[in-house]
Amino acid sequence: MDDKQLFFEFLELEKYRISLSLGECLLDSRPLGRGETGIVFKARMNGKDVALKFFLFRGDDSGKEMWLNKLKARYLTISLLETRDNIVQYADFDIVTIQGEEIPVLVMKLYKCSLEEYRNILSMDTFLKLFRFLTNTVHFLHSMGICHGAIRPRNILVDDHNEFVLTDVSIIENSDSGYSDITAIGEVLQWYAFGNTSNDVAISKVFPSLKLYDQIVERCLAQDNSQRFRSVDEILSFVEIQKERDPNELLKEFSLICRKNFPKELPEFVHCSDQAKIAKLFSEFVSRKDFFGSNLIYFTDVERNIFSPQICKNGYIKFDNSAQYKVLDIWIHSDSDMRNDYILVHHSNTLPEKVNGKDVYRWAVYEDRTQITWEEAMNGFAENDGDIVALDRTKVEFFNRIPREGYTFIALNHLHSLTSPANTGTLRDYFFRFSFSYVNRYILEDMNNLTKQHIAAPRRK
Repeated sequence: MDDKQLFFEFLELEKYRISLSLGECLLDSRPLGRGETGIVFKARMNGKDVALKFFLFRGDDSGKEMWLNKLKARYLTISLLETRDNIVQYADFDIVTIQGEEIPVLVMKLYKCSLEEYRNILSMDTFLKLFRFLTNTVHFLHSMGICHGAIRPRNILVDDHNEFVLTDVSIIENSDSGYSDITAIGEVLQWYAFGNTSNDVAISKVFPSLKLYDQIVERCLAQDNSQRFRSVDEILSFVEIQKERDPNELLKEFSLICRKNFPKELPEFVHCSDQAKIAKLFSEFVSRKDFFGSNLIYFTDVERNIFSPQICKNGYIKFDNSAQYKVLDIWIHSDSDMRNDYILVHHSNTLPEKVNGKDVYRWAVYEDRTQITWEEAMNGFAENDGDIVALDRTKVEFFNRIPREGYTFIALNHLHSLTSPANTGTLRDYFFRFSFSYVNRYILEDMNNLTKQHIAAPRRK
């Protein structure tokens, strides 16, 4: 009888109760997940929810002792790392003995979900956060002489604060095998954008302002060793060379776009409800996406995202790869200190789109013409007149129409003081005021005066 069959018969017999060194455990009857190396259950131990990973041996008995010793060594090595901020938190390594067979188990912190389950709504900010997580974590592991060797979406977990952690870390000599982790960085980024790893469509088809990452993914996956990144350091050096922008140049370009579109009114304040002028202003930012990259952001009352606009039909404007707004009017502030420049957008309630006979606020379009549901786009398959169409090799554009009236604040990330995470509470306070009163010059002057109490200085990244 193999370990798997023995293990499940044991659980049923014990009614999913087991005894470990840390205490008695009651397991859920259905596993959280299964993988190549074992099976994970949610369990209750000493009044706390935990995850238990059981390792099930495959092979003849002669190799089991060596396999078990390697597992113990892996647990010890990971437990002794200098920092484990990006690594799954293990509480204990234990052994369950069933009819003389030893089945190892890791007691771990219980996480909210895996990246596979977390990918329900595409977000440019999440893509960039995932890139930083992958590069930071792989760089750290390689510096410790550790190659993961099996980085994939189901091995990336998400905690209650939506931070990523890596599980199933393997202990391998960090030689050429480290290339598999570099390849995995490209594969996971590709998977997040398209839902699969066999797609040769550019990342910028999903996130138009992230053309830089087309090259990063391509070089992570390159078959030619001379073209492929050899280390995370090479990836990060490439990013810095491509993305570096002098803060003063960013400030000047933002100010120039505002002033050239309103030469009679600026500097200081200008209010505009002329839709033609608003569209022309945003068109200027569309043409400068590559210049601004991820340095230009927009705030709502609940979140911040990279501002990467696109002019749509019927007066709508997309602020990123999916969020679609109907702009009513705008306020622009510009003065001699370009750090104070911003655009405040007032957007209206919107009507739903009709897709497959239903009113929806979220949908997608493939091949620039065919409307499909959001769910079809996320699943990677569309149904068209009874035929199933695979979407992995075609352009898919997402639309998430914002239904409620409100405001968004556009400024340069970390250069305007209200874009600093420490000061976003001030901005949210004003969004709250905006919801009760039509915005006017006096409210904005009050906001600007309070803003000047904060500090935001141009600096190189």
